[in-house]
Amino acid sequence: MIIHIIFVCVGALLLGFAIADLRGRIKFVKTAERATGTVVELVESKDDDGTMYYPVFEIPTQDNDILTYRHATAASRPQWELHENVPFIFERGKPETLRIFRYRTIYWWPLCLLAVAIDLLVIGGGYFVYREFFGA
Repeated sequence: MIIHIIFVCVGALLLGFAIADLRGRIKFVKTAERATGTVVELVESKDDDGTMYYPVFEIPTQDNDILTYRHATAASRPQWELHENVPFIFERGKPETLRIFRYRTIYWWPLCLLAVAIDLLVIGGGYFVYREFFGA
């Protein structure tokens, strides 16, 4: 029984964190500046596993600045082509908040937390519902 109480408590905490994070990200998407970046370079990095490619983007802002962004994740074959346009989102005046504007990159983490929280709540809470109805 103690494990089910732990499942419910941990699930409730994760649910709270997931909802708070999701609300913050929704607010970010509503208020952030959008811009279209262009792939200007594919940086090659060679190591023991072979050649990896990092795309480098130039993103014009509404303030007529150009932000340069090197994607943190490399791929063994380029995911983007030179001069390809990619949507970005960021807080005005805070280039460190720059993200590629895709559903997965914005909402991945809170949705994963939400999925784990719901699973824990269903498993932990299901035990108590089962015990109540079947007296086991």
